[in-house]
Amino acid sequence: MDIIKNFFQSAIVFFYEQTNSWGWSIIILTVLIKIVLFPSSVKQYRSMHKMKQLQPKLKEIQEKYKDKPEELNRRTMELYQKENVSIFSGCLPMIFQMVILIIFYRVLQDKNFIEMIGDATFLGLVLKKNQYWQIALISGLTTFLQQKLTMPATGSDQQSQSFLYFMPLLFGYITFTLSATIGIYWVASNIIGIIQQYIINEYFIVKEHIKERQENNN
Repeated sequence: MDIIKNFFQSAIVFFYEQTNSWGWSIIILTVLIKIVLFPSSVKQYRSMHKMKQLQPKLKEIQEKYKDKPEELNRRTMELYQKENVSIFSGCLPMIFQMVILIIFYRVLQDKNFIEMIGDATFLGLVLKKNQYWQIALISGLTTFLQQKLTMPATGSDQQSQSFLYFMPLLFGYITFTLSATIGIYWVASNIIGIIQQYIINEYFIVKEHIKERQENNN
């Protein structure tokens, strides 16, 4: 992880030398990271979409074999194999993304990096300071929008609805308590995530539906 951390820090310094702005260097690197991680986001969506399609069949199996746990597990695994679905395929891309993003977070919180940027500002924000309600508000709003776009793939049950409103408040508060560098990173990440999720919803959902119709017609 230290190798990746050092790479990220060197990349931020490089982009700072090109833009003469620590804020823009953070945003540029965030955009590049999101672009690199986009294929794994698509893979994660496809897995969630497939799992959602299997829910009726899974519930049927659970009802039928609720008193036979061994048979229930066997039938469930048979269904996954038949539909070519892995229960881990949706988790692994998410774990990979989280690892990368945590490392990036550690870079921005690193004492040497904070000393390096000094009293630098971006859009009126002193980057090493915290408690900016403006960026916390934008963080909460963009978190809400990104989750709202994700809901067609994950469902709209009561639990999802609760997270839809709870997570923006949580991340808004976290952004408020941390330095502006983290807030800029999180907002930039959310905005790119919203764009990417819109592309997934508009392109990949349509593509999956067309494929499903063709398979049903055949």
